[in-house]
Amino acid sequence: MQSMRPTSGSTARLGARPDWLAVVVIAAAGVAVFRGALAQFFSADDFPALARAAGLLPRLTAPWRLASGQLYFDLLRVLGGLDPHVYHLAGLLLHLACALSLYALLRARLSARAALAGATLFATHPAHFTTLYWVSAVGGPLSLLLVFATIAAAGRRGFARWLAVPLFALALLARESVALLPLLLPALGRWGAPSGPAGGEAGSVPPARGWRDPLVAVLALLSAGLIAHFALTDALGSRAGATAYAPGFGRDLGANLLTYLGWSANFFLPTVARFHDAADPLVYGWGAGLLALWLAGLALSGLRRRGWGLAGALYAAFLLPVLPLGHHTYHYYLYAPLAGAGWCVAAALDRAPPGGGRARRARASLGRTGSVPDLGPGGGLLGWAVSLTVAALLALNGALLVRKIETRPFPGPWGLRSDVTVDRGSIARNAIHALSEAGVPDGARLLFWSPIARAAGGPADGGENYLERNVRTALFDGLAVRVFFPGVDSVRFVTAYRSLPAPYRWAVYRPDGRLRLAASAELDSVLRAGPPSN
Repeated sequence: MQSMRPTSGSTARLGARPDWLAVVVIAAAGVAVFRGALAQFFSADDFPALARAAGLLPRLTAPWRLASGQLYFDLLRVLGGLDPHVYHLAGLLLHLACALSLYALLRARLSARAALAGATLFATHPAHFTTLYWVSAVGGPLSLLLVFATIAAAGRRGFARWLAVPLFALALLARESVALLPLLLPALGRWGAPSGPAGGEAGSVPPARGWRDPLVAVLALLSAGLIAHFALTDALGSRAGATAYAPGFGRDLGANLLTYLGWSANFFLPTVARFHDAADPLVYGWGAGLLALWLAGLALSGLRRRGWGLAGALYAAFLLPVLPLGHHTYHYYLYAPLAGAGWCVAAALDRAPPGGGRARRARASLGRTGSVPDLGPGGGLLGWAVSLTVAALLALNGALLVRKIETRPFPGPWGLRSDVTVDRGSIARNAIHALSEAGVPDGARLLFWSPIARAAGGPADGGENYLERNVRTALFDGLAVRVFFPGVDSVRFVTAYRSLPAPYRWAVYRPDGRLRLAASAELDSVLRAGPPSN
């Protein structure tokens, strides 16, 4: 990205103080909202990724999320082993880096206080909950940070700008939904180019190159190649199931659009009624209102000069690849698009203070260069007070809503949580901790059985009920146990008990994942005395 220090002559007098203040505020706000992620355990799809890094499962070799699903876990296994705190800290740092990169992009042409507000919206938006609380969703921040790095590299001269090619390739391998970036790169280059009286500075690329730039063509070929690979190999359907990734270009398309727009607009503690990953009619009105507001903003020349249209195009470009997925409507797909939403907020809040000769010069500078300078050391006390208040309110709202999502209980006496990422992570942590305390012998064949969950009832055919299935899913059919205890021979989940000799061991579990490990000889005597209790 361009340096966070203002580049035009009128803003150079400002120095670095407002930018450093903005950096501190944005980072502090992001930490305040998502600090709870640092205490989370691994969840669901984290265990196959950990198993691949440990050699328990075949490694990923195809392009499908190779960077986020294999290389990222390889690196963190070296740095942190199986310590979930390391993985969640890395995810939070990536998120903060994305928020600060967005600030740098906005700061190229907008005031520091406006860029602060837009980047803080992105840093604190509660729709990022799953992305920050689930390690496997790291593809969102990893790909977006690589996108920002691609834009920065493309804005240089000489050989250095061709670093954009490997950076964008890695972004595609982290999450394929950024594939449309080359369509916007010429416009983003014009936005980020310095706009001082000389029309540029050493090391920057003249914005006139645009679509004639061979770099843009190469990046477009990378995207086209990845899309062709998926189309020819049916990678999406084969890896995640045809139902989950089946495209829907009719009603599903409109439902997804209004849902994603609605989630973007409705992020306030008093108005969010639920947080679940499915098309949500409750937010369609919010989505329609946000779309109407953006379209109305296109009529205002001041907003257009501040990138209002480009911000909306950025949101759309990162959302379009996932929009047709009729059965795959997830909050974490909003991660990159919300950078565009933050830009819109910054554009709306950016304006030259009214009145006085200095303000007239600021408006004249806007007319000549499209850049709005900060006036005075703080850009105007009132303007900074407004931006800092907005940032504080966004952080407070985000923190309260994220805590609500994190702690909302699931009905029942076992302390389960409504959010599946938190719930299943907690179940997995309880089970792994209990097995570690019990000491699992090498070669053991573990049988997971829950008389308590079974007593809750189930299908008429005797199959699993929700509580049993929830624990099995939390441990990924036992793969989580094999990751932490590689000496275990096998893990199975059963719905009925029978006495078996060594090396079989019974993991008698509760719906919250807490368990006791026992051989059949011990368990037989307990069962003769009466059924297990809570």
